[in-house]
Amino acid sequence: MSTIPITLLSPVTLPSGSATSGTSTASSFGALLGQAISGLAQSQTTADQTIQAAMAGQVSVTDAMVAMTQAQATLDIATAVQNQAVTAYQTIMNMPLS
Repeated sequence: MSTIPITLLSPVTLPSGSATSGTSTASSFGALLGQAISGLAQSQTTADQTIQAAMAGQVSVTDAMVAMTQAQATLDIATAVQNQAVTAYQTIMNMPLS
């Protein structure tokens, strides 16, 4: 059985000087969001490939379950972030204008 390191999210580092310009901050946030979505898609693809390999007998069922659990955890984090973004949007939209 092979050892699979469990890493859900890589540390986030913003480029230096990004806080001084609103445009660069927005573009770096967009890039960060794009990377997170790419990571989510990659974890789902890896889990699917590992499950198919397990069904073919190429990897153990344990490895397939670990990959599936990692993909589920990544999806849970993405769902939590989405829910927080929607809640923040609703809070801002409900603020009085005066």
